[in-house]
Amino acid sequence: MLHIMLAWAVPAHAQRTSPSWQGQMAIVLGSDDWPPYIGGDLPDYGILSRVVTAAFAHSKVTVSYRFLPNNRSLQSARNGMVDGSLGWAPSPDRLQDLLYSRPVMAARMVFFQRKANAVRWTQLADLAGLRIGVTIGNYYSDEFDRLARQGILKTDGVADDLSNFRKLLARRIDLFPIEEEVGQFLLSRHFPPRESRQLEHSQPFWMAPMHVVIWRKHPHGAELIARFNRGLQALQRSGEFDRMVRETRQACLRSPQLPSEGE
Repeated sequence: MLHIMLAWAVPAHAQRTSPSWQGQMAIVLGSDDWPPYIGGDLPDYGILSRVVTAAFAHSKVTVSYRFLPNNRSLQSARNGMVDGSLGWAPSPDRLQDLLYSRPVMAARMVFFQRKANAVRWTQLADLAGLRIGVTIGNYYSDEFDRLARQGILKTDGVADDLSNFRKLLARRIDLFPIEEEVGQFLLSRHFPPRESRQLEHSQPFWMAPMHVVIWRKHPHGAELIARFNRGLQALQRSGEFDRMVRETRQACLRSPQLPSEGE
């Protein structure tokens, strides 16, 4: 493991020699596996990664990805070990360390639950007393965070989404908040149909904006954000954005099934 430790000893932006910041740039973004939006084994690294790569490329920025487990990608961006990350919604503590781009896409955050014990609700406070599984490091909206801190929502954290689905199926939690498409993708790839059919999801409780983030102390952070925003707007105006999202989603759904964690 020594070579890995040495590779992480210097921030990614400091390892380059004589970068030409007036022209082409090269950055490293830390990434979690969050299929079908982000994934090291997905076509084009996933839906979100493809459009992020294309938006940066439009503004002469080359992106490479470093895939890390259990939300380490966000922490690596916050402490400057990589140049930034992608797919994160803003929160008060994250804004202290990160610069945020324009929103790239919106995540439909829903609660998965067992059909046999379905809960009907109109506001988050209605879920008081239920056991809600959360993935450590994820942010579930200002309101969810406030209610959890007040003790109104009872949360139980684990390291990854698959563990929360297993707990839900085992009746150890009552609800699991996750992005709708991510949840459906994970269930289809990692659980047999007889188990997946036991679950359903609620209406969205939050449309979470997904952003590119750059380390706030990065010497060229503001320029990188500006370049990305220009590239993103160009893709959206030309129709390329919608085409890439549609094509990559289809390609991800056709991609080979991935093994579950621990298999």
